[in-house]
Amino acid sequence: MRALVLVSDRPWPPITGSRVRNAYLWPAVRRLGVEVRMLGLDQGGGPATPDPSGVELFALDREPLLVRGMHALQYSYHEWPRSLSLARRVSRLLEEWRPDIVHAEELRMAAYLPEPRPAQRFIRTVTLHNVESDLLRQTGSTAIRLGRPVIEMLHRRSLLAFERRAVHAVDLALTYSASDLARYRELYPAARWGTTRNGTNASDITPAPQPREPKILLVGSLSYAPNVEGLLWFLDRVLPILPPEIKVTVAGSRASEAVKQRLVKSRVVFVDSPPDLKPLYAEHALSVVPLFRGSGTRTKILEALAHERAVISTSVGAWGLDLAAGEGLLLADDAASFAAQIRRLANAPVEREELAKRGRAAVLQRYDWPVVAADFVALWTACVSKTAQRP
Repeated sequence: MRALVLVSDRPWPPITGSRVRNAYLWPAVRRLGVEVRMLGLDQGGGPATPDPSGVELFALDREPLLVRGMHALQYSYHEWPRSLSLARRVSRLLEEWRPDIVHAEELRMAAYLPEPRPAQRFIRTVTLHNVESDLLRQTGSTAIRLGRPVIEMLHRRSLLAFERRAVHAVDLALTYSASDLARYRELYPAARWGTTRNGTNASDITPAPQPREPKILLVGSLSYAPNVEGLLWFLDRVLPILPPEIKVTVAGSRASEAVKQRLVKSRVVFVDSPPDLKPLYAEHALSVVPLFRGSGTRTKILEALAHERAVISTSVGAWGLDLAAGEGLLLADDAASFAAQIRRLANAPVEREELAKRGRAAVLQRYDWPVVAADFVALWTACVSKTAQRP
């Protein structure tokens, strides 16, 4: 089986949720005997480490200023800017390499899925990381202040049409969770749906011993509005009611200057775009995920549990995760409860360690990349088989 995989960013270094997935899932798929070639958008910012994924990167189109302005008013980032060079490379590989599957990882990459060809059979699939039209309504879609409500209305209208076309065109559309699947089926009941999982490289991680000091780690992409809102909530509402001896580290990428200045003024340590989170997990006893908007699943929760670190999250932060009570994760949705859970685990090292061990065991069983990859390949195999049976 040959699969051409389209990704929205370079996989390495794996410092965001989508990068982590692309850095580890596709090598695991290759180890199952699937030939995988990866094409991706070059979002800028060269990797700090060599990229072992073998991805071919293509620049986004640079349009004339007036055209860029018009497109910025019409489209969210899901639809614009695009890369004609990437589209041409997809077309060439269809002729030269003849893949059995062309897969878009994220809705944005569905724009590069080729049209069916009479002389060549291949299936088209897409993984949807969030319910994007709902998320856009929650988070907004433009930094332009003048006329923002009108611009965001235009963005959402266009995105809904793009989303509808994408899910109806593919042979299989995959969501991260049962809750996302239910919402997408409500929006587009005629599409062909399935579920995959997010994951983490748990089997390749040897957890460090539990640290004696109950330090807290907050990890996240700081260009993502829900992460920033959750961070500010934590700094404003939770941190002031924690004992001063509980130290907090924030580790994130692509933070704005305003966010960086806010962190400087807080009693936290800020680690900007760490190339490797392993030393940070080794040093910290607890991970926190304060989120109140968004969908999909949180790679950072799975990663923390893989490192055998207990996690305290809001309910929204834990949406879509197949984790039972006590499997490494505690929930709290208001500042007082969130702080109380932190204080309790900070003062209970034995309970904290047992909770973390149960969390790692659950992740190894359900969310390790080889497990996710095997399920993914099974979905592809079934889809290819069904397509081959069509007249």
